[in-house]
Amino acid sequence: MQHKKIIGILTAIVTAACCGAAGTASAAAKAAEETSVSSDQAASVYSEYREWSQLDPRWGNTPMGGTTIRRSGCLVTSLAIMAVHSGSIDSAAMANLGISDIEQFDPGVLANAYTSVGGFSGGGAISSWGTIHTLIPNITWGKDAYLKNTSKTAAANELSSLMDEGWHIIARVNNGGYHWVYIESVGEDGSITMCDPAMDTHDLYEGYPSGLQGEYWALKGTNAPGTSGAAPEYEAALGIEITSLPERTIFQYGEELDLTGGTVTLSGVDPKTGEWTGEPVPMTSENVSVDASAYDPDAFGSYDIVVKADMGYASAETVFQVTVCNGEYFVSDDSPVAVYSEQGGGTMQFSLKKGNVVHIEEYNGQYGLITSDDVSGWIDMSQLVKTEAHVHIKGDLNDDGIVDKYDLSLLNSYLQNREHLPSCISTLTVSQLDAADLNGDGNVDLTDVREFLTTI
Repeated sequence: MQHKKIIGILTAIVTAACCGAAGTASAAAKAAEETSVSSDQAASVYSEYREWSQLDPRWGNTPMGGTTIRRSGCLVTSLAIMAVHSGSIDSAAMANLGISDIEQFDPGVLANAYTSVGGFSGGGAISSWGTIHTLIPNITWGKDAYLKNTSKTAAANELSSLMDEGWHIIARVNNGGYHWVYIESVGEDGSITMCDPAMDTHDLYEGYPSGLQGEYWALKGTNAPGTSGAAPEYEAALGIEITSLPERTIFQYGEELDLTGGTVTLSGVDPKTGEWTGEPVPMTSENVSVDASAYDPDAFGSYDIVVKADMGYASAETVFQVTVCNGEYFVSDDSPVAVYSEQGGGTMQFSLKKGNVVHIEEYNGQYGLITSDDVSGWIDMSQLVKTEAHVHIKGDLNDDGIVDKYDLSLLNSYLQNREHLPSCISTLTVSQLDAADLNGDGNVDLTDVREFLTTI
């Protein structure tokens, strides 16, 4: 077994005297044979947490009130082991602890967090049992109690019962001092497996022949005791949702795309930290990009804009549409406008009335082509007026700043005329149709009329 007390013999002997004889004489002797490690060697919760020692130079000098982890940190170290073993460290806990990756967590991080909230007394004792829940929300404090009987069989039975109820146990050993260990499991033969902040062995009765002193802490975490060690395993996932569309989704012919005001919200499951949801961020920001390759400002129509997110461990994308529409014109005069089979003449295909809106598919001099399954023909463009491509407030079809009966009248007129007008001719512009879609389902129909009636 790799030894965990990586200090010199003098430090081990001093610790034995100051931490309730937690470091035994044999431990001090073993420490004399060990070599120290660099203080910047990173601890890994996945491989080392069961071996964490209060004597480790990576965090042993971390202050706790008027003392240090090395001298008095058996309880804090046991709490750190419990936090990892129960899989309780998520993104919220990491934010409270001041770390960005679960592998940065160790007893020193936990001690510093306790210090930051005034969690230690002058002598290094934990001032409030509930502080652990404040720092690591997935850990719930249960009780500070005493075993009914500390004999090997009775203690094993009581601990098994507590652990079956989902309690993690940190208990005091009967070593003539005041030393805490984390109880990892209990065997059917009454054996107890521990994680000891000051001893290499995991067999409690090998390390402490007199067994347990009686006092214990009971806490619950994300996982129950014995369900799996270091950290919960999460299946990576990522979601992206449009929080707000850009200020403009309708553009004039030849106009460059502008995504100002567009935001997305990312959420998902980080394989290390679990579920998370971020705050809305711009569509072009860290981890978020836009694919607007489909957009053609020189061609009328609607275009898919793809917003992509990539967190390294997972990716996701979502789509919204923008429209290039200033090939859109309307009849502004009372005089009808004829649609002919040929430019400047031929057979009249249809007669446009005041307020009719058309999309010009092709230009040739002063003439423009409209086309659909039921009508196709040329119009003298000098008889039409170009519409203004801009976003209306939802419901405000006439763009007067108020959603009222006049807007509802325009919607009703559109629905009535749609039944007999060719599909390439409308009574509402693209901007007005977007404003008329009150329920946001992509269709303008009677359900939007009902929305209007509840609005005005």
